[in-house]
Amino acid sequence: MVIGEARVERLVVHRVGNPARGEPLQLSERTTAADDGVSALILDGYLKGIVSDKKKYQFVHESDLNLNELYHYSRQFFRDELDFLELSRRIARHLYARSQHPNISAGDLLVVLFSGLADGDEPQRALGVFKSEIRDDFLTVIESGAVFDLGHASGINPRLIDKGALLLEHGPTVYAVDRLGQQAKFWLDDFLQALRVPDTASRSRMVAEVLEQISGEIDDPLAQARFKDECLALCQAEEAVSAGQVSEVAERFVPRQQVDQAFDSAAESYGFALDDEAAVPAQGMARRLERTLSKVGVGHGVSMLLPSSLGLQNFHSLDDGEGGLTLTIKLRRRD
Repeated sequence: MVIGEARVERLVVHRVGNPARGEPLQLSERTTAADDGVSALILDGYLKGIVSDKKKYQFVHESDLNLNELYHYSRQFFRDELDFLELSRRIARHLYARSQHPNISAGDLLVVLFSGLADGDEPQRALGVFKSEIRDDFLTVIESGAVFDLGHASGINPRLIDKGALLLEHGPTVYAVDRLGQQAKFWLDDFLQALRVPDTASRSRMVAEVLEQISGEIDDPLAQARFKDECLALCQAEEAVSAGQVSEVAERFVPRQQVDQAFDSAAESYGFALDDEAAVPAQGMARRLERTLSKVGVGHGVSMLLPSSLGLQNFHSLDDGEGGLTLTIKLRRRD
């Protein structure tokens, strides 16, 4: 997404409280004038801070995508069936209805119409939806003749997005960010109803974390070492490794149910699931595995960090019955 020629066309601000605490929804009666200074801050802060492949999502709905409120409202607007002010009010009402979790704070909702964005050769508009929940304190310099004083102001920092979304004119793609999502995951799940669009890096991290979790569930240190060796051998034999291939290796060491649970847990954390055909580059995967699976447990709460050049060949533990423990560890050099 190229945003170098982007412009702020329209802007409106509403205030959205939490209905569970009796806080009101305050809707603006008109759009807000955005001078060059305000537009520059919005473009350099909100817009630049949200357009990233790591923040790329897609609108979803369990039965019909047109029943997704944000997607439906944006399509109506881009088809000229809904004016900008009414669009922003519907978005604010939808957000207010989804803001009943006790951890959701009141805040200012900015709805912005951008133009001049480009995805490939196709120019397009986009709707920015940003909620500011935290106000920052600033010092201001007040000049009066030859005297300079300091004053205090409180305001919105456009370079620190609390919650944001960028709804593109063409297609169901949405860029989204939720800096405070650990407190209440309503922004992505309930308000936007969007799932992460996985890229190569996020898929690789996800698979590596699944394998690390499975490795930690293998009690036998030698089996744990063999698991790492088989994972690395798979990566060395292929240009790309699929989630299905990873599952096949893992199932030789732990039950299928544990493998499925590891992938399900990762899917919940990352916001997307991998099917069996989803592939990651083998070379990059091997580098990640050498870091994440270098820790090998040898029992009794003892673990070792092994370099990639060494593998665990055998070990033996001896308890002398008087509180002493002897571990004999045999390592081998990898070819």
